[in-house]
Amino acid sequence: MDLLVQFQCLFYSFGYGFVMSGVYHIINRLLMRIPIFMRYLIQVGIGFGFGILYFYGLVILNDGILRFYFFMMMFLGYLFYQKYYAYYLLYHLEIFVRILKRIIAPFIFFFRYINGIIQKRVKKVKLKWQKQKNPDTKNS
Repeated sequence: MDLLVQFQCLFYSFGYGFVMSGVYHIINRLLMRIPIFMRYLIQVGIGFGFGILYFYGLVILNDGILRFYFFMMMFLGYLFYQKYYAYYLLYHLEIFVRILKRIIAPFIFFFRYINGIIQKRVKKVKLKWQKQKNPDTKNS
């Protein structure tokens, strides 16, 4: 493995550690309301997926040769993300979610309104069926 390929793999490992940490942080943030057991299963699946993608990238770059310093650079990418970008990413993610909620709110109101109308109709139909059943049970 020549020096250029090693530098490419080092930068790939650093960038992959950085991006993987960000994506994992966002996914973990989105899974907060899921029960813990399911969240752990999903996180294990995501971890396997990230591992497969990392190794596939190394196969493309250097025929899949793993070195210890590649993992160190991935860990440095993770630390760089945690130190400098994690707060800002979550801050902007929260702003994006608030904007998205404001955009979706009228649609949710509309569907809840329609659902209320349907539920009132269902209650009326149930009351009619109950009234019809009572005379039948008295005659039996």
